Amino acid sequence: MSGALAVIIPMKSLSLAKRRLHPALSRAARRALALEMLEHVLATVSASGVADLCVLISADTEILHLAPRHGFEGVRETQSGYNQVVRQGLNWAAERGAAAALVLPADLPYLTAKELQELTALARTAHPAVVLAPDAREAGTNALLLRPPLLMRPSFGPNSFARHCHLTRQLGIEPIIYRAPGLAHDVDWPADLLTLPAAT
Repeated sequence: MSGALAVIIPMKSLSLAKRRLHPALSRAARRALALEMLEHVLATVSASGVADLCVLISADTEILHLAPRHGFEGVRETQSGYNQVVRQGLNWAAERGAAAALVLPADLPYLTAKELQELTALARTAHPAVVLAPDAREAGTNALLLRPPLLMRPSFGPNSFARHCHLTRQLGIEPIIYRAPGLAHDVDWPADLLTLPAAT
C-alpha cells in the first residue's frame, strides 16, 4: 500500500468487557477471555507486518499497559461510545499522516497474519478505498479499512456491515468485501464460545 497504514484497536474497560457472555462465564472468566483475545489480536497485528502505526485506545490503565509490549501506542479514550472512540483513532491516524487506517475489534481469537496481509493488499486496488470484513452472520463489521482515514464516519453497531456498505456507496465508492474465517469469528454471545478451543 502506498503510504503509511495505521491500525486502530479500541478496547472497553475490563469491567465492561463481554457482559453479553453472562451467565455463560463468570466475571473473572470474561475478564480473562477478553485479555487473552486482545493479546492475540495485538500479537497478530505485530506479526503481520502490515502496520506502520499502531494504537490501542482504552479507558482502562491495565489494558493500556499492554500496548508497548506489542509495538502499539496506548492512548486513553477521550470520547464516550464505540463509534466516537473509533473516530478518535481515525483522527489520531490522520494527524500522524497515515494514508489509510484499519479498525479492528479486540475479540478475534482466530485472526491470522495472512488475513491481515490479504485484507490490506486489497486497499492497493483503489483510491479512495473502503475495505470491509463482515462477521460470520454478515451483520457486524469485523474490519474497516479506510483510505484515507477520514473518508467516512464509522457506524459500528447492530447491522453495521450493511450500513457501512450503504455509506460507502453514498460516497460514490464500491466497497471492497473481504471474507475470511479468522476475521469472521468474533465473540459476542454465548453461542460464539462453542467454537473456541477448550483451553480458552
